[in-house]
Amino acid sequence: MVTFPEVGADHVSVVPLSPLDFLTRARAMYADKVAVVHGERRLTYAQLAERVARLADALRARGIGPRDRVAFLCPNTPAMLEAHFAVPAIGAVLVALNTRLAAAEIDAIVRRSGAALLVVDAELEHLAPTGPDAPPRLRVDDTGAPGDPYEDALAAASPAPPPRLPATLADEHGPLSINYTSGTTGDPKGVVYSHRGAYLNALSEALVTGLDQDSVYLW
Repeated sequence: MVTFPEVGADHVSVVPLSPLDFLTRARAMYADKVAVVHGERRLTYAQLAERVARLADALRARGIGPRDRVAFLCPNTPAMLEAHFAVPAIGAVLVALNTRLAAAEIDAIVRRSGAALLVVDAELEHLAPTGPDAPPRLRVDDTGAPGDPYEDALAAASPAPPPRLPATLADEHGPLSINYTSGTTGDPKGVVYSHRGAYLNALSEALVTGLDQDSVYLW
């Protein structure tokens, strides 16, 4: 009879799951391949990864740390895509706001989530919370050029990638984002997504839709 030796947990090689690793791999495998098409702008995976690293550093410079909430009120722009990697890369939690909500609903979500910073597209700034207790803002003009407050923040930040997160198996169950429902039958409710859950869901989406290295995806 074949017998197998007992293997303790300290002998098992386990890597915590996080969708952050998808960008790390894409940068390593497809550095010069186009990653983002936004109007006339083009970003390669290497450029996208650098911008994500710069945004992560810019957020740290504004006092954002692990478990802090960062709200983003932007359309489907490069800044919004970069947020999905940069915010959780420093252990913070992304709160991506539905741009179709009214100002009162957005105000309620920002305050209820405890957002420490609001990054807002210039065309949606009229929906942003106001008042002495509203979180500080960083405006995105979506130009990709100097003079845009968002671009200036990235230019002043470090391009060095932050340490890999999550670091432990417990961390992979930590919050990556809080997504709020549309509030069709009541006030919007927050749903917490973990690093592990988002990773597995992303794999499922890729398999179901048949994505491969030649796919072009409208996000």
